[in-house]
Amino acid sequence: MQDFFKLKKIDLELQKTINPVSFFDINPMNIDSEKELVLNDPNYNPYFTYPKPEFNYDKIQDALHAIDEHDSPLGNLINQKRNIFIDKCEMLKNRGSSRFTIFAKKIYGVPSRDVLERSVSFLSLESIKEKKTIGSLEAAARIQAELNHYGFDYKVDQKQMSASAMVIVSKRKVYVRDNFNYSENFVRRLVIHEIGTHVLRAENGREQPFMIFFHGMPKYLNTEEGLAVVNEERFGLLNKENMKNYAARAVAVKMAMNRSFSDIFRYLLTFFNPATAFRIATRAKRGLSDTSKPGGCPKDYVYIDGYIKVKDFISNGGNINDLYIGKVGIEHLDMLKDVSGISRPRYLPKNQTFKSLRSF
Repeated sequence: MQDFFKLKKIDLELQKTINPVSFFDINPMNIDSEKELVLNDPNYNPYFTYPKPEFNYDKIQDALHAIDEHDSPLGNLINQKRNIFIDKCEMLKNRGSSRFTIFAKKIYGVPSRDVLERSVSFLSLESIKEKKTIGSLEAAARIQAELNHYGFDYKVDQKQMSASAMVIVSKRKVYVRDNFNYSENFVRRLVIHEIGTHVLRAENGREQPFMIFFHGMPKYLNTEEGLAVVNEERFGLLNKENMKNYAARAVAVKMAMNRSFSDIFRYLLTFFNPATAFRIATRAKRGLSDTSKPGGCPKDYVYIDGYIKVKDFISNGGNINDLYIGKVGIEHLDMLKDVSGISRPRYLPKNQTFKSLRSF
């Protein structure tokens, strides 16, 4: 019992220390103005600027180094998570410079050859554009209704941003892009992706005895985003255009490591309209200031990587509900069976039209 309380104390210290650190701090401030320049000249490489850090990352790193270690399976995971956030602080301190990429690759890894081959094959999918008839206000209302269905005290707001939607579970906030139009299918995808995956996993994790289930195990992100894409497919909402988009993110990540923004943008114009090509290229090159240089953020390959891994997990007899005990990775499930006090997930996606999994 003494060991349990010591581990819980370390877990809570980690949660408190990493809470201010946000991945969204890597998003450039001047996307709109640089987008206009790129759309006027496909050979132009944007120069991104970033806001000043809201927190002192050196102090956060010092606090992380001061957290005790615990020699147990869960304690080892907590220690791995601490080390990831030490690197994440270093990554955020180096926004704009070439050193950003060093730490971003250390945190997120890079796509495997198999993921890249699958992604390139998805780019050839023929797709039909969906009619965008739903405004931001209605999209926000639908997402709010889904949150209310579960009894979650979340608030949905509209915000000027490049992403279509964004969830910040630590603040119980969901944002949708302001002054934007969505298709019917896209809104339904947002609901199952953002609420039916990200929020449900977080809220199940919040009810576990350790907060690492809420803020995420080390390297949980591939399972997190892969499950979200598989859920889109399970409920008949993943169309060919969506799959092309996820695939293009992985290809752009690979190109970003040794190619310029304009190289990526021009390549993507073969498959997408200029606005979509710009968005995907920006996601891959964010973190740098001078995007003519090699490097960027490799995070975006996790959608396809995780999609493949979650489908393999299900095909091999895995129970998808096990992935809802919190923000865990497939690779953590066997070890977590020996952790006492872990409860079955309370929240699961509500019944919708279910479709069998298929392969594109």
